[in-house]
Amino acid sequence: MTKPDSDTDLAVRVKASHAYADRARRSLPGGVTAGVKYFDPYPIAMKKAKGCRLWDLDGNEYIDYCLSFGPLILGHGHPRVLKAIRDSLELAGTTMFGTPHELEATYAERLLRIFRPDGKMRFTMSGTEATVHAVRLARAYRKRPMIAKFEGHFHGGVDELLVSHTPSKEEVRRGLVPISGSRGTPDSVLKNTVVLPFNDLAETEARIRAHADRLACVIVEPVERSYIAPDPDFLKGLREITADHDIPLIFDEVMSGFRVALGGAQHAYRVTPDITCLGKIIGGGLPCGGFLGRSDILDLADPASGEFFHSSTFAGYPIAMAAGMATLDELEKPGVFDALLKTTHALTSGLEKLLNDHDVPAVVPAVGTVFSVLFTNRLPRNYRDTLEANEARRSVLDTSLLARGIFVKPGKPLYLSTAHDDATIRQTLEAFEESVTGLA
Repeated sequence: MTKPDSDTDLAVRVKASHAYADRARRSLPGGVTAGVKYFDPYPIAMKKAKGCRLWDLDGNEYIDYCLSFGPLILGHGHPRVLKAIRDSLELAGTTMFGTPHELEATYAERLLRIFRPDGKMRFTMSGTEATVHAVRLARAYRKRPMIAKFEGHFHGGVDELLVSHTPSKEEVRRGLVPISGSRGTPDSVLKNTVVLPFNDLAETEARIRAHADRLACVIVEPVERSYIAPDPDFLKGLREITADHDIPLIFDEVMSGFRVALGGAQHAYRVTPDITCLGKIIGGGLPCGGFLGRSDILDLADPASGEFFHSSTFAGYPIAMAAGMATLDELEKPGVFDALLKTTHALTSGLEKLLNDHDVPAVVPAVGTVFSVLFTNRLPRNYRDTLEANEARRSVLDTSLLARGIFVKPGKPLYLSTAHDDATIRQTLEAFEESVTGLA
């Protein structure tokens, strides 16, 4: 393995990505189809993937710790998932029906057995659609305009769910006030949003009680930013407060649904929300999502009632249902998920040892099969703690890893898959040690 140690080394390796970025900027803002795919000075463009590996336009090989931001828990192109897709296309003879088909109910029944045996669900095309409709459904149930969300939590690219999702150090000094997440957010959105502090039960309770007569719901990532665990009693306390006022509690488990435990954070922490949102992982990496929960709330979406409108032509399309079920088939094999947790622990504990051995002030917060590296002296308990980390040092680390064939999205969490084996972990730790040595 080569041992580059600067931005220049990476630039030399990814000349084709640079050329592509110049071309793409002429038709795509920033040269990307989604802001999350961008990083300075230009992102690396890929042409092939398999298992836990990626190959870029220059032919460079990477071990992938982005995995499309989490949903590819079996890695790229898992044989069982690809077979399910091919078989579905052959059997159905189409990519979508636009009508009901048997896999919809079959898969819904399976997901409900995992998350809410006495509930009901609807499929969507993404996690964002799931959270949008979950909030709308809660408003229909409570007939109230206001929602509460937590500072630093991301629930999709729509105005109200972007409020206070990444406030700056300067902005958080203003207190827990609604901060626009994107230019163009209407003032009415900010006025109807209450911002809550994760892992601060007393302040959260006070804010919910102060607005209880106007709140339609509380939405939360039960594991903040995918790697910050809730305090032992935080989610239970949140459940009690919302139940006291019959305010629907929405768990956004788009990221945590199958990465903390097979039944998500709600199983791991033994707290049952009123509504759960799931994302692309339930489609085997294909566009898919869903929201499920209490029957009395979900029944509002029954067209016969005329109470609530939800529709999506592609929702429940057969390829995604088949790919999702194939993914669960694999994850539910005895020992598979436990092995993935073990692999994750081997990597994170190895990283912690390297950082300690080289006297690098950094922590490795991890929950389930997701972790991050923060250049700070203490583990974070909430979003504000992450703002104290040294972003410049993380940027140097990310660039060094990319140059050494470890694909991370700069500044973002790292995700593992069942395709990451012991040899892959050893190779990753070697690259990390070379990179960390340069930071010591």
